[in-house]
Amino acid sequence: MTPLTLRSEDARVAYLATLYHLGRPGAEVDRETRRDEGTGLRAVSEALRTGMARAVVEVDLTPYQVTRLGEALAGLANEMKQYGIAGGRTAVPGLAAGMREVFPEVAEDPGLALDLVQHVVALRGRLAHTVEAARAGLAREAEERAAARKRAKRPWQIWKR
Repeated sequence: MTPLTLRSEDARVAYLATLYHLGRPGAEVDRETRRDEGTGLRAVSEALRTGMARAVVEVDLTPYQVTRLGEALAGLANEMKQYGIAGGRTAVPGLAAGMREVFPEVAEDPGLALDLVQHVVALRGRLAHTVEAARAGLAREAEERAAARKRAKRPWQIWKR
């Protein structure tokens, strides 16, 4: 587990990133098993939502969740630009309601979303090292699983080599 300590504003931005992630079709589906196994950002989203009122929010994430949060932050930056330019419209279900909940001033003037993009990019930059470390750990685990599967093959089964 990777502990993340976020200031209140960073927690609000991370919460919006989880809403962006959850609003995309198939976002919580595991890439390998093709099933929703609850390993994504749904639980992180709830933890961030309940902790946003505090000055500091602490959340424990798995390496998989860290990488998904990094991807969600990248997508949120683009979506917030679109939100500001399109006058408060977004293609991601639930994101506009989340924006109104988290940043009420943006609901009144959607152009302010363009000012918030810098916070998203800054948070993504601060988490870049953590995300890369998590990606490296996941890659090592995948290599270990592949090596274990290869060792488990029987030598007489030539067609499985």
